[in-house]
Amino acid sequence: MSKLNYNHLRYFRAVAREGNLTRAAEQLNLSQSALSVQIRKLEEQLGQELFERRGRQLHLTEAGRVTLDYADTIFTAGEELIGTLNTTGGNRKALRIGALATLSRNFQIGFLEPILDRPDVEIILRSGGPVELHQALASLSLDVIL
Repeated sequence: MSKLNYNHLRYFRAVAREGNLTRAAEQLNLSQSALSVQIRKLEEQLGQELFERRGRQLHLTEAGRVTLDYADTIFTAGEELIGTLNTTGGNRKALRIGALATLSRNFQIGFLEPILDRPDVEIILRSGGPVELHQALASLSLDVIL
């Protein structure tokens, strides 16, 4: 599969939320035909139909629902990134912590409590198994493992 085109994904998300190509095109300042082409390109790239077309209404297929969930996650993460950088001016430091999936949540919170309220530190907590976490630590994706 080739790289995902995030503009296509953004267009898809707008159409999925509106349920109507015309309204989504107006919202995106695109012509309806241009938007339709972009949606078809995304469907071709993914190898799945994302909408079931019923007259002028578009209804998400199961593949469309899955794609929308991922699109929401992707764009929410992007918005959080911008918000974080705008809030801290980019001076906030990320502390990437890996925790064993079997580790008690109370222990994790107790261990992290001294730094939870620091405005200059963003804690990114990831859980997983020991092999996965050690690999992430070795590749510098994590700073510490609990």
